[in-house]
Amino acid sequence: MKHLPALTALGLATCAAVLAPAAAMAQIQTYYHAGVWDAFSGRNEKGSAMCGIGTTNPANNRRVSLIFDIGGTNTVATATKPEWAIPDGTRVSVVMQLGLNTPWIEAGNGHGHSVSWVLDRSAAPVFDRQFAGALSMTLTFPDGNEPPWSVPLSGSTAINATFARCIRDLTRQVQAAQTGAPAQPAAVQGATQPYTPSAAGSQPPEPAKPAAPSGSGPDAAPTQPNAVR
Repeated sequence: MKHLPALTALGLATCAAVLAPAAAMAQIQTYYHAGVWDAFSGRNEKGSAMCGIGTTNPANNRRVSLIFDIGGTNTVATATKPEWAIPDGTRVSVVMQLGLNTPWIEAGNGHGHSVSWVLDRSAAPVFDRQFAGALSMTLTFPDGNEPPWSVPLSGSTAINATFARCIRDLTRQVQAAQTGAPAQPAAVQGATQPYTPSAAGSQPPEPAKPAAPSGSGPDAAPTQPNAVR
């Protein structure tokens, strides 16, 4: 599967910051939290604007993230674990199951501490419904000895809406910058919000803030998502 519909709400100040020169956006910034998930924005390694969401397990620092590069067409999912040591370009199968729904079989690309795969744009509506409705997501790596990951989905409805809004807002900003036309401000919608109090509390998303550095601490017995050859 491959692409998630865009999700969230960035203020105009945040959008402008993301579109500033690459030197001014040296760090990805986290600007919103919902449940165990966070929303972030910034620039990729090529200097292009991007939006993303992710969640980190504090016990072992393993992380799952979804990233969309503005101007592109695909959402890329990535599973990262500090103890992994995967040769670049290694094919790694990933089985992704949201709740009790039919699993998604993915062909991942391994590189160092991470495995990445592209989400299917044509299946986006189905994935979104499952992502918002399930309580947890399970990732299985059948090619190696990495145990299955159980990823909580608390806050997934609000974080998915935030992701979509970020993509829409930054796409508008990038297009305006390319054409030289003034960007149109996002309409103010009074008291409506892109989240529900039960999922994300009563506070709206805050402007982007520097992301806190992830913790560290290797597992006693490192496992790998690919077979050692």
